[in-house]
Amino acid sequence: MKINSTQIQEIIDGLLAGFNVYINKETLEIANIPDIDELYGDTELWEEDITRIESEWLDYALITKMESREAFRVMEGFIDVVDDIRLKGDLIKILNRRSPFANFKAEIDDSEYRQKWFDFRNVKYEEYVKEQLEIEDIEYE
Repeated sequence: MKINSTQIQEIIDGLLAGFNVYINKETLEIANIPDIDELYGDTELWEEDITRIESEWLDYALITKMESREAFRVMEGFIDVVDDIRLKGDLIKILNRRSPFANFKAEIDDSEYRQKWFDFRNVKYEEYVKEQLEIEDIEYE
């Protein structure tokens, strides 16, 4: 059994939403759960999944979002595909100031490159997820 492209996209969507993604290595069932160490307050929504994963820990692979440095490199890589000189310059400045993630997002959201950014980021996340699956010895299509 192999992870298919729909499941890979489900993993990407979970990571981009800030979840940790747990994959049952045998059934390839996917569970998107907030970082258990950072859960405060009501965990009822994820209680069943958390209990199952904690009791069957060795059966699961954990995929976490990209580290900040790697996500930063994705933003840097996107700048290379931007043709608009003004936007390119603004994005370079943003990456060299405080709060680059929020400011990059704000700048892209107000530009004609918004969809190109989403597509570019998705491709990079797909590469990242496939690397993680390979590390976990989980096959994909």
